[in-house]
Amino acid sequence: MTLIGKVLANRYEILEEIGSGGMAVVYKAKCRLLNRFVAVKVLRPDLQNDDEFVRRFNVEAQAAASLTHPNIVSIFDVGNEDGLHYIVMEYIQGVTLKEYIDEKHILPWREAAGYAIQIAQGLEQAHKNSIIHRDIKPHNIIIKEDGVLKVTDFGIARANVQKTMTCEDSAIGSVHYISPEQARGGYTDERSDIYSLGIVLYEMLTGTVPFDSDRPVTVAIMHLQEKPVPPREKNLSIPLVLERIVLKAITKEVSSRYKTAAEMAADLESVLNDPSREVVKVPEPAENPAEDMGATKKMPAVKLETIEKIEIVEEEPPKEVKTTKKDVKKPAKRKAADIDRKKEKRVITIAIACAVAVILLISVAFLSITGIGGMLMGSKTVDIPDLEGMLYEEAVEKYVNIDNEDAEYRFNIIKGKEVENSLKQGTILSQDPEGGSKVKKKDVVVITVEISAGSSEIILKSYTRYKDSRNVELEMENLGLRAEFVEEFSDTIPTGSIISQEPQAGATVKKGDKITFYVSKGPEENEPDEGEDKPATNDNKPSGGNSGTTETPEEPKPPVQKKSTMLTLYGPKNKASALVQVNVNGSNVYSENLAQGTSDVVRLEGTSSTVEVEIFHDGVSQQKSTVKLH
Repeated sequence: MTLIGKVLANRYEILEEIGSGGMAVVYKAKCRLLNRFVAVKVLRPDLQNDDEFVRRFNVEAQAAASLTHPNIVSIFDVGNEDGLHYIVMEYIQGVTLKEYIDEKHILPWREAAGYAIQIAQGLEQAHKNSIIHRDIKPHNIIIKEDGVLKVTDFGIARANVQKTMTCEDSAIGSVHYISPEQARGGYTDERSDIYSLGIVLYEMLTGTVPFDSDRPVTVAIMHLQEKPVPPREKNLSIPLVLERIVLKAITKEVSSRYKTAAEMAADLESVLNDPSREVVKVPEPAENPAEDMGATKKMPAVKLETIEKIEIVEEEPPKEVKTTKKDVKKPAKRKAADIDRKKEKRVITIAIACAVAVILLISVAFLSITGIGGMLMGSKTVDIPDLEGMLYEEAVEKYVNIDNEDAEYRFNIIKGKEVENSLKQGTILSQDPEGGSKVKKKDVVVITVEISAGSSEIILKSYTRYKDSRNVELEMENLGLRAEFVEEFSDTIPTGSIISQEPQAGATVKKGDKITFYVSKGPEENEPDEGEDKPATNDNKPSGGNSGTTETPEEPKPPVQKKSTMLTLYGPKNKASALVQVNVNGSNVYSENLAQGTSDVVRLEGTSSTVEVEIFHDGVSQQKSTVKLH
């Protein structure tokens, strides 16, 4: 059935089909009243007769129409004519984010983070109005010609939550972006949209989705059971802190994700302002992620051959269930004359067994109260975690759960003495009680920790030949040092690179000290001394008798356009320090000692769009990757 040429509501003239999906067909139309182009989305015929779907579709569409935000496609009207249910919305000229990703494959991380911020801002506005999108994917995001992103399809995804998504349904493509709780038909809220946004950001940064398979059902199960490959293993140019933001957004435990889209957007803004700043820590994955999604038992692996479809259903939040004791039927009284000898023996046996059971119960209760039972049967205990070497903030985030009365352990961690130390500030040096000590489950245990205050003494590394003085200045600020830059001529060091430093590498300085860096401003132009004859010029006289002719100077060749990107390097995880080296296309461009917990930044340059990068720690290869230059 074609709608081309049809006029809806005596106002919207259908001009052409511009898109279609599993639920609706989208047309470009002309609004005769306001003389403007609009987009009209019409439900497919197989959904027009589903009364419940249509009712919820209209409710959600009207709710979405109340949203006004620069990053949300505006909805102008909702209608029903001749059995056609339709939505009239803003007509946007642009491409979908999916088309853009397919074209670029991998987006520069700053561009990807900026797009994610816009999507998060649109979601935050919707969530404030109690609207959950439930179908965030790059196909539903349009990039305008001016770079502004618009989120589409608000309301439709929510209205469709009770429809079955089968493997033959074209809408099944969304399975790559649905949250684990959606995949299992569980209760969803704002954090489901945040999970989907994290998947979209992952795809922008790496060119791939974290979970993929030929079978949609397999992808859904992967959302439930498998850990994603960290983005930096696919694209080394991604800052570590941006990777952590992605992994926090797509963690399987709902409670460990960002609570709001605004919170995620704020972290992304911080990364754009300072990629080296640590703004987020990735939560440790739970042993059983299903428990966080309302399950009471560990979910077994699902056999694919037994699955025919995935049903996405809306579920009310879990409610507390009160249990009552069952009435125990008392045996009917019988006359003694009716009970034969065999039954008498059975009654006596049961009575003796009950008496023994009562005695045992009383004994166990007595042993438990007096503490003797713990020695005889083994008390239920839990080990105090070993916190030494962890950062205080990490330990608090991972183990403190003093308010959770249902947890097996209830720990609180408080700061004790702070000691000046060469380890990173905040590192736990010792604890009381010690790690490995056993305490009873459910007991409240306060762990006092002694932490490092950091060292006032700093051993300088070499900054010679560093090309980016701004990064050096930022590193000095992080170390608590003052940086001064003095320009000098140099015939050997490229312009902008550091010639030398004072104090030199290896010197011990204290926080607040000034470090002077001498920066090259290129070779000095040699001018002839006064009194010396300047070279004769023949600008106005032809040479060699060739009257009337002059030599045409050779035109300078255009400079080769170089591309570059910044790469963040990190010290070793399992030892105090290591010699970190970086090879680009087989040539060494960086060689410095980095301590555990420290980082550094190096600029990668080249004339092609990508370079092959290999990182070594003490001569041992740690990672190989193809890095895109911009």
